[in-house]
Amino acid sequence: MDIWCAIRTYPKHAAELGNQMPKEPAFFLKATSCLASPGTIDTCDGDVHHEVELVLKFGEDLSPVEMAVGLDLTKRSIQDRLKSGGLPWAEAKAFRGSAIVSEWVAYDSSASFSLMKNGKFVQQGSLQEMHWSPEELIDRLSAWAPVKAGDILFTGTPAGVGPLQNGDRLTATLNRNEEHVASFSIDCV
Repeated sequence: MDIWCAIRTYPKHAAELGNQMPKEPAFFLKATSCLASPGTIDTCDGDVHHEVELVLKFGEDLSPVEMAVGLDLTKRSIQDRLKSGGLPWAEAKAFRGSAIVSEWVAYDSSASFSLMKNGKFVQQGSLQEMHWSPEELIDRLSAWAPVKAGDILFTGTPAGVGPLQNGDRLTATLNRNEEHVASFSIDCV
């Protein structure tokens, strides 16, 4: 299983970080070993930022067959340093425990998701708010990448990303037609 990640798919998120929307979908990879079970997150003294995302699992024909809510964690100061030098972001995005995914449920294009930090909503999104549809992301990715059944795709994050501090509690939730279908909670240390 490979972990593919789309970037800047939500225009408001690109704007909040001062980034321009790319002309076409862009991606990076996380190692499968980055995937961690919900538990605790080392905040690295506030340098780790939360990014909640809808995660898709590919079927045999590379269409999405299952979905989950996930966290794509980012060491922001490292990412900023690497970006300013025009370097790859691997150190900032593919560290141990940087990908967390809920249980899988059947895919539904009406899905919405959210992240609460300490009981307050900080991020909310849906596929309808994305600049590209899941099908457009998959078409672009599979045009050049060795995507296969069972791979997963983090579809990008909506606005509201931010730093995590010791003592924060996160709850990520996935809804289908307003019905809660998956979630997880994490404590920050």
